[in-house]
Parts: sequence; structure tokens; C-alpha cells
Amino acid sequence: MRDLDTIAAWPKEKLATTALAPILGLDAPVATRLAPVINTGDLNKEQIDAVRRSLLAPLTVVTGPPGTGKSQAIVSIAASVIADGGSVLVASKNHQALDAVETRLGGIAPQSPFLVRTLDPTRDIDQSFDQVLGELVSEPTRGAAEPDLVLLSKLSTLAQNRNRLLDQIDELSRIHGLIAELLERLEAQEASSAERGVQTLVEPEKNLVIRLINTILGAFGLKSKLLVGSQRSGGETTLATLRQRLKQLRSELATIEVKGDPVAITQEIGEVARELLPKVLASKVNLTEIDRRRLGEELANLELAQNTGPLPSELAGEVVSHRPLWLVSVLGAARRVPLSDSLFDLAIFDEASQCDIASALPIFARAKRAVVVGDNRQLSFISQLGIAHDRNLMQAQNLPVSKMGRFAQSRRSLFDLADLTPGAAKVMLRDQYRSAADIVGYINEHFYGGQLRVAGDQDKLKSPRGMKPGIAWTDVPAPTSPMIGNINNSEIAAIVQHVRMLLVDQGYSGSIGVIAPFRPQVYALEQAIHAEVNEKLRVKAELRVGTVDSFQGQERDLILFSPTLGHSSAISAVTFVQKDWRRLNVAISRARAVAHVFGDLSYARSGKVRSLQRLAATATEPKGRIGEGTFDSNWERIVDAALRKRGLNPVAQFEVAGRRLDFALFGSGDVKLDLEVDGRHWHADTDGKRKLGDYWRDHQLKSLGWKIQRFWVDELAQDLEGCIERVAKQLS
Repeated sequence: MRDLDTIAAWPKEKLATTALAPILGLDAPVATRLAPVINTGDLNKEQIDAVRRSLLAPLTVVTGPPGTGKSQAIVSIAASVIADGGSVLVASKNHQALDAVETRLGGIAPQSPFLVRTLDPTRDIDQSFDQVLGELVSEPTRGAAEPDLVLLSKLSTLAQNRNRLLDQIDELSRIHGLIAELLERLEAQEASSAERGVQTLVEPEKNLVIRLINTILGAFGLKSKLLVGSQRSGGETTLATLRQRLKQLRSELATIEVKGDPVAITQEIGEVARELLPKVLASKVNLTEIDRRRLGEELANLELAQNTGPLPSELAGEVVSHRPLWLVSVLGAARRVPLSDSLFDLAIFDEASQCDIASALPIFARAKRAVVVGDNRQLSFISQLGIAHDRNLMQAQNLPVSKMGRFAQSRRSLFDLADLTPGAAKVMLRDQYRSAADIVGYINEHFYGGQLRVAGDQDKLKSPRGMKPGIAWTDVPAPTSPMIGNINNSEIAAIVQHVRMLLVDQGYSGSIGVIAPFRPQVYALEQAIHAEVNEKLRVKAELRVGTVDSFQGQERDLILFSPTLGHSSAISAVTFVQKDWRRLNVAISRARAVAHVFGDLSYARSGKVRSLQRLAATATEPKGRIGEGTFDSNWERIVDAALRKRGLNPVAQFEVAGRRLDFALFGSGDVKLDLEVDGRHWHADTDGKRKLGDYWRDHQLKSLGWKIQRFWVDELAQDLEGCIERVAKQLS
């Protein structure tokens, strides 16, 4: 609260230079240049977009559903800023989230102490700026070679080329989408003109009589076959206009020449960055002897004066220049990081849905720009305030309550605030790398509106013997007598028996997580499993038992879920699960290979908890091969007919690696061809653009031995026979 009081006294001009500017509706300075977008591992299109926007926009919101690689995006954002000479503060309420970022970022240059973790209770780490300054001046000066300028130039050139290439592909897809739309309109207009062509045409001077006749016939629900001249010319004009527009778009298309593969460039950037970053960071953390002595003198003066306050801004800035990456707990930042405006170039908030607004705002003040990463379909923080308290606080400050909804601490998380901020740059990560296709399908349908795509290698999933990847349900009738303390002994017995079978009898090699909504059930499960399975096997399986809330941010090959509920459950227990539908999203999405539910099926199907009813339906009702053999568009029907006429045997909507191919064709030897028809209403994301992610998914299929052939609708419209011939040659 002290930080907020201090910030409240800052003038608008000072606030406008910080990451608070977009939150408060102030004009924020926009970055004048884009730092090179780099990556140390693989990135997909949306992750690259997230990095690009984070390097430019005052506020960027990244929605990262489970398993979509948000940690990898955060690493690339931080690496891009640091490689360009900047500094980054990563904040989270969740220490596990900070652990993941620390592991990935620390691995970039393990020999250089460029990273500071201010607080980690598990390792007894608790350090402030003063302590880091003391370490800086006490370290001996080490010689560090300057970064390789040739490599720096190469990295910058590669990043620019990738940006240019992605922009070209984006523009290409936009024009092709417009052309596909025009072709549809032309087809409809020509069909309409053909219909009018059989109608009787009359001279313009007879228009008045004809209109009267048409009006009378229309009153009786009849249609006249007499068409006035102005109507005829209007249709012809429309056709001519559409054809002219089509010609213009095709001319624009001819000026765009896409050379290069964004996936290959991304891989090359990763190789160069992994070689270059250790040298950049070694140079950055090293102090010259002159700097070391000067900072030592500053520290000695502070110690003599017994200065117990935060470091002066200039001195804090020098500490950051040599330790450019800080990982902080949101709640602990005020004690460990000086309140100095724009101290860091960028602040990144991870797991922002679990963070309250008031605790985060002072961190915005410590940075020039901010990136807020989270997922409002996962569990949010639990506010201790009521909405009436919110209103009273706002009224006490003479704030317009009717316009302050996004700041309501009782209803909104930090992620909600950022997501509702006007002008914020937004990116959603859509490729789900973690889970089996059926698990992705479940969370996609019920929580993410069909926006996710299966991207993980389905062949590497570790399913228990005799089980297919996906969601399974073992019916465990709940006790008929009232359950005491939210403990379901029937589910405990079934899960313990299953864990013993997996680890003792089968020697299952995957990792296991056991999840339940209630702490008493978790404790009872843990005690029972420990009694039946020895510690060595539990450690090998990374076996952990926890509540849904405590498992957020973690994952296992196999998740065993105990709903605990039954017809005899207390109303309070049912209400607890009912009131936050996101709990099942968290529980099921922790699983990589299998999410196995042990619960009362009759109770789940009763519909008392709708989210549980939907989960039971997904797990137990038969699933046909939905969509296989069907078409997404009329052009796919045309292509199918042309392929069959040519003697080829396409399989429409063929399923492979968690995705559906428009057409699968199999040729001589082991030739497998994925034929894709790209157009306006298909192969498009929810924002209407062609899925640039297709380039990344094509690489995935190629790694599985498939050839890829894509045709835009316009290519098919202009030369269908030529396109089919190209397919035939690839199959021979």
C-alpha cells in the first residue's frame, strides 16, 4: 500500500513514461525501433507474434491456455530484450511458474550470473538490490570478450528476414482470401444472370407499365418473367465490377514473391542465439575494475550513513545494467526491488489470472512496458474483498464507479484488467503441445471455443498398458451414506488399487498425478497410496497428490481424478464444484496422455454438476470418426471429383497426428500426400486470416513422412487440371 500511495503522488508526465500509462489511459511512448525477435528454442507463429508485439507495444496481453508454450514465449521475449541491451523483470504469484522460467532462461548462459531470483523459500533464497550490489563489488573483475559482431549482425538480419517473410505470407493470405470471396460472389452473380437470361427483356420506355404489372403479380405471390432494361444493365455492371476487382487483386498477388521458409529461419535463429547469448551476457555481467571500485565506494557511503531505505535510482539502474533479469514474487517485490520509475525496460507477469490488481500495479510503475500472460479459463485468485467494498473505496476517491469495472478488485484479476484495457496488443497461443488429441478436443470444445489446435507428437505419449490416449472413466458408485468431511472412500480404494497395479504390477514408466477438489480427500488419498506403494516407486513416477488449485501449472503423463461427489454429498461440496466451472479444465488439462476419472457415473450423468456431466459424456459416449469423408467447402467437392476422374483415390478429412487433412492420398511405395485446399471460410482462424500456423504443422507432417501440397482456390479456379496433374506426379 505504501508503494501505491507514493505512485499516487507522481505527476502524469512521470506516470506516462511507465507501464502504467495504458492502464491509466495516458498517452504512452511507442517504441521507435523493433529489437530483433530471437528464440533459443522452437517458436510457432503466435509465439513469434507475442514477442514482436511485446517489443513494441506499451501493454501486451498473451493468452496462454494449458500446454501452448507460454513459458517458451516468455523466454524468447526476455531473451530478445536482454540481447538488445535491455532489462527484464518477471513477476508471478506462483513460485512454480518462476521455477519454470528460471530453468529455461538460466540455461541460456549457465556460467554468467545475469539472473537474480529475489525469493525462493525452497532454497532459502531471499535477496534484495542491496545484497546484489554487495555481491557485484565483491566479485573479482574477470575479462570477458566482446560479443561477436558478425554473429550479432547475422542474428539481426535473420530476424528481419523472418519478420518480412511472415508479413508477406500474411498479406498473401489476405489477398487470396479476398479472391476466394470474389470467386464465390462471381459464381452466384453469374448463376443469377443465367437465370435472368431466360426471362423476357422489355424496352425502357415500357418500364412504367411493367412495374405496375410486376406490382400486381407480386401482390398475389406471383413472379413476372418481364425484366426491365435497367435491371439487366445493373447485373451486368455488377459482374463487370467484380471481374475488374478480381483482375486487380490478381495483379497485386503477382507483385508478392515469398522466398524462404519461416520455420527453417526460426530454427537457424535458435542456433545462432544459443551461440551468441552466452557471450552477450558474459560481457554484460562483467564489471571493469574502475566500475567495481566506483560502485564499492557508493556502497561504502550508504553503509556509513546507515541508509536503510531503497537504493537511489541511479545506483539501482547500474545494478540492473549488470544483472539484467530479475525474477520476483508479486507480493515480495515491494521489499526487494526499489520503487524507481521505469527501472526495467519490460515487466512480464506470468500466471496473471492468479494475481490481484493492487499487488501488481506498483510493478508496472517499475517498468517502461508490460506483458501480461495468463488464461482466464484457468482458476483465478480468490479475492478477500466484496463488490460493495470496491464501490466504497472508489467513491471515497471520487472515482466514476460506473466506468471503473475493470479495476474491481473483488471481480477482476490482473489478467482481466489488462485484457479489458483499451488499445492493449493481444495474442492467443493456440497450438497445444502437451496433451492427447481427445484431451485437447475436450478442453477446446468446452472451454476455448474451438480455437486450439493439436500440435503435440501423439506417438510420444506414455499411456498405461491397454489404454488409449485420451479421457477414460471408471465407474465407482459413491457411498449411499452421507460422506463425512468430503471424503469418498470408494474412490480412494479404486485409485489406490489402480496406482498399485500400474507401478507394482505393470512397471508403468510414465509420471502420475492424483487430483481431487477437496483437501480432506487429497490427504486421505496420499496416506492410502503411501501405505501401498513404496517411496522408490513413487519418486520414480513423480507421483504427486494435490487439489485442483495446487496442481495448476503442473503436468503429468497420467492424471487420476477423483471428483469425490455422489448423491449423498453435502450441498456445500456440490456448490463448491459448481461455482467454478474452470476446475475441470485445470484438472483434465494437466494430463499429457490419459486423464482417468474414478467417479460415480450415475451421479455425473444426473446433471447436478453440468461440467461433470459433460466430462462424463466425453469419456463414456462413443465417438465416431467425426468429419471423415466429408467436405468443408464446395471446392473440396470439386477437387474430390477431379481426383477420382483422374483415377486417384482421395480420403477426405483423414485423421493423423491429432489433425485432419483435407485429403490424404497414397501413392506407389510409401508415398503419402497431404493435399490441402486453402480458401476463405476454411483454413482460417477466428480472426479470418489463413492459418499461418499451417507452415509449422506442415513441418510436423513432413517429419512423419508426409508430402504436402497446398492449392489456393484461385489456383484451382484458373487451372484445375494442371493442379490435379501436379498431385498425380507427386504420387508416382
